[in-house]
Amino acid sequence: MQCVASVGDPQYIQDAVLAGADAIELRLDLFPQGCTPEQVPGLARCPLPLIITVRSRQEGGNFRGTPDDWWTRVLPWLEYAAFVDIEQQFSMLAPPIHDIGSEVIASFHSGRMLTELELGAVSARLRAYGIPKLVVRPGNPDDVITLCSFTNHAKKPIITSIIGAKYRYTRAMLPLFGSAMAFAYAGAATAEGQFPIQEMKQILTILCD
Repeated sequence: MQCVASVGDPQYIQDAVLAGADAIELRLDLFPQGCTPEQVPGLARCPLPLIITVRSRQEGGNFRGTPDDWWTRVLPWLEYAAFVDIEQQFSMLAPPIHDIGSEVIASFHSGRMLTELELGAVSARLRAYGIPKLVVRPGNPDDVITLCSFTNHAKKPIITSIIGAKYRYTRAMLPLFGSAMAFAYAGAATAEGQFPIQEMKQILTILCD
């Protein structure tokens, strides 16, 4: 399991490293307009794996554009990417990502909870082009149990998480049931309900000890 620090501004990359993150997610959709890798000091020397993400408005991010626009945004950063997050609507761009040697995180975000059957169907579609990442919004404690159960029994690797501040403790629970990554933040939260990376590391250390 990797504890990932998501950053919405490149100035927080070093904070993520110092806080003990296992990997860093660069949320390019939140970066200052026009930011390029050349403007990020020390990027090439970052000791941690980098996840390149351009999150669309439909799935909770800031990006509004076509697949061509998405590719243009991602392309300059690919040489630094260990992983690239690709939503279903951009999945046609997964093959060239695989060709350059980066792993694909095939992501899906839903503003509602899915049944375990629906989670399985979405996971199968995502696994066709990458490591499935399913993020849903639990509506009650039973939904949390369903998501943990799905994560426990799903084919691995898989990444699961939640949307929203309610039931945020679930973010720290899911790695215990097999989620390959737990997402926190460095600097400023990139999603509602995230824990700071230092807190998430402490929680997981206590729970997994």
